[in-house]
Amino acid sequence: MKLTERFEAGTWVRAAFCSEANFSHWADPRGTELEVSRILYPAPRSRHFEMIGGIFHSGDHFYLQVIEGPVESVEWYLERAEDDVRHAKFRLITADAAETRRFEPGTLRYVGGYAQLHALQVAHGLDSFNPYRYTAEMIEDFVALADEQDSARASR
Repeated sequence: MKLTERFEAGTWVRAAFCSEANFSHWADPRGTELEVSRILYPAPRSRHFEMIGGIFHSGDHFYLQVIEGPVESVEWYLERAEDDVRHAKFRLITADAAETRRFEPGTLRYVGGYAQLHALQVAHGLDSFNPYRYTAEMIEDFVALADEQDSARASR
């Protein structure tokens, strides 16, 4: 079901998705993390992109992203990600109405250093980064990592 069928027009939505980085047509012998970084190649700017903001983490061939914005823009972004050959096994983890804006529009920033993400995973009984095993609660904890980074930056 499309998000625009679940939510009224203009509803502020926060959605999380994961995928596996698809390297089959450009595999690089220098390693996985270089290949994961290719997913991050900037997308062309559009009105929809300027309306959404988000966070991501990548590692171990996996990619996790949380975005928010008007439902129409979030749906547009998710459809593009699902159709992007750089993403394999796209999975929508959560999509819910959001009361407040958590991310700066038009930006997508990396969240979760090794120690932070490892602590989050251990707290939920996981021993490695695999976003296909993430729950809605883990997504909230992942979003909280962005808040912690913002607080740390502000206190400097």
